Amino acid sequence: MRAALLAVLVAAPALAQLDIEPFEPVEAADAGASLEVEAFGVDATVDAGPGPEAFEHFEAPAPTPTWQPTVRLYGNASAYVAVDTRFDSPRGAALAENVAEGRVRAVLGLDVKWLDWLRVVVEGRAQVRGATQRDFDRVKGFFEPMLGDAYVDLYTRWVDVRIGNQRIPLGANTALAPADALNPRDLRETAGEPEDLLLPVFAVRAQGEVGQLSWLAAYVPFFTPHRYFVFGQDEGLAQPAFGRSLDTTRIDPSVEDFLQDRLLETQRPPPFAGDVALRVWRRGRVNLGASWVWMNEKLPRVSMDRELQRAASDQAAAVSVLNRAQAGETLYQGNYARQHLFSLEGSALLGPGQLDLDVSYSPRQTFYDASFTPVSKHSVTWVASYSQASDSPVLFQVSYLGMAVPDIGADEQLMLLEPATAAGAPHTAFFHLFLGFVGVSLWDERIELGVRASFEPVQLSFSIAPRVSWQPVEGLKVFLSAELFEGRPWTPFGYFDRNDRVLAGVRYELF
Repeated sequence: MRAALLAVLVAAPALAQLDIEPFEPVEAADAGASLEVEAFGVDATVDAGPGPEAFEHFEAPAPTPTWQPTVRLYGNASAYVAVDTRFDSPRGAALAENVAEGRVRAVLGLDVKWLDWLRVVVEGRAQVRGATQRDFDRVKGFFEPMLGDAYVDLYTRWVDVRIGNQRIPLGANTALAPADALNPRDLRETAGEPEDLLLPVFAVRAQGEVGQLSWLAAYVPFFTPHRYFVFGQDEGLAQPAFGRSLDTTRIDPSVEDFLQDRLLETQRPPPFAGDVALRVWRRGRVNLGASWVWMNEKLPRVSMDRELQRAASDQAAAVSVLNRAQAGETLYQGNYARQHLFSLEGSALLGPGQLDLDVSYSPRQTFYDASFTPVSKHSVTWVASYSQASDSPVLFQVSYLGMAVPDIGADEQLMLLEPATAAGAPHTAFFHLFLGFVGVSLWDERIELGVRASFEPVQLSFSIAPRVSWQPVEGLKVFLSAELFEGRPWTPFGYFDRNDRVLAGVRYELF
């Protein structure tokens, strides 16, 4: 994920030209009587060279044109294989889980700076995915090419403009800032690097400085949702318990993952009614900033028919739902709600690390209650993190994410965010999540030992992901890791008794 920079250096000559001053004439008083001066001429027998003069004429090489481009080529490739530690679904079951998967992912980009005011970046991404259920049932594979960063930068005295596919960072925390919502995430990716989760979007971005203030304005005209699994994976929204309401055995493996991106949608936002963001910040010993985002949520707001909700536990309802679906009835609606985000941010160096703070308020945000019914609530989200900022063989990062959702009704319970005991009286829902990473480099940084952990204290669910990586040669890393999840079925990390798994993979920085 780091790229090497190729620079072109041009040397200037030390001597631009030779300048000879003529001798002054001799004064008559100094010369005495007349003085005969022998004329000096060029001997015809001496080769004067190709020019009209006997002296060789030196010229400086022409300076390098300012339009000569500076080119940087970059890329990386990675692959991994993951296997579940247990197989829950029986063979042939509807919505059966995939118990093993493999992925190969590659990125190749070209960064060209043509002039002092013009830069062009073009990047391609590709991913090959394969998965299988137990006993190699329903083996499937997919090739997913996509355009990565692809934009044109224009630099002027007052404002810099970027047009094209790009990443638009907002907030202080690079991974958790609630304001950082313009770029959708690939929620199917859990074993890659953090930047692998981010999907670039076509946007027009302008930024500049006014005094000590920096500003950014961005417009994303076309809607791009999160990428996610609906079924078939432990990260899926629908788990094997819903098999009777969605019989996936009738969907061929060659197309089932292509259907998932649009399976819950019935409507997308129109073009050009896109996302807008403004950000202002001041850099100093303490960086302070504020932002406003007006955007479409990146996950669909799904409203299901009441009978469809009962189909998971009622066989008669499941049969009725199937008959109604075959008759062409609409059993659910999935659209993308609009929301505002008002945010404050701050960061400062503190000791060996950097402290980042983000606070965001949304007048409306979509949540789901215990009956899978969407509800709109205003919310406040805050994130505080402290991460390593100095050279050290030991790396660490600690983050705390909190959320407060006021005005929860007595008969409402926000699914996954609060326990069932929270219902019974009007209340404010609170959610707390602690995340941490610690790692150490050994043997001249050839071996890295690390562990990531997440802990949700209210319902006591957590995850742990230890990892060992080895760098046999420069740019190449081989890793072995595990992902362990614990918690009751309706907790963030115990969602439907999510499976543990073991992973092995490799990553190579091409340039």
